[in-house]
Amino acid sequence: MRADLHVHTHHSTVNRTLPFLRSRDCYSRPFDVYLTAKSRGMDLVAITDHDSIDGALELLEQLPDSRDVIVGEEVSCWFPDTDIEVHLGVYGMTEALHRNIQPVRTTRSEPTTVAYRSASATNPGMSQTRRAIFVVLCRPGT
Repeated sequence: MRADLHVHTHHSTVNRTLPFLRSRDCYSRPFDVYLTAKSRGMDLVAITDHDSIDGALELLEQLPDSRDVIVGEEVSCWFPDTDIEVHLGVYGMTEALHRNIQPVRTTRSEPTTVAYRSASATNPGMSQTRRAIFVVLCRPGT
């Protein structure tokens, strides 16, 4: 099985590498990104926009019965008390999980831990093709 686990759409935020350019990692619509990946032989496509799941949700609106789309997100976060930014690939993302990680992701002064869980363990109804490992950011003790 072939999968592209890291593609962006026009829903990704502005690239912060050269902020004065206000450029994005991608300017394409989710459906076009999906078609390109499929034309290159991918069995699964994970839309992983920066800090957004809107691209994956838009694609699923167009392909509601799709079993080959993984809702992902490239989550920007920082090591505590530093300006060191890291991007975590999160797979099996839901709207609730996206909402819940925003306050943790943007808090630089509080320690964060990374816990890996199986999406199938937290969502037994998830289809086989959408089962994946995803990352949960949480405060210690939660």
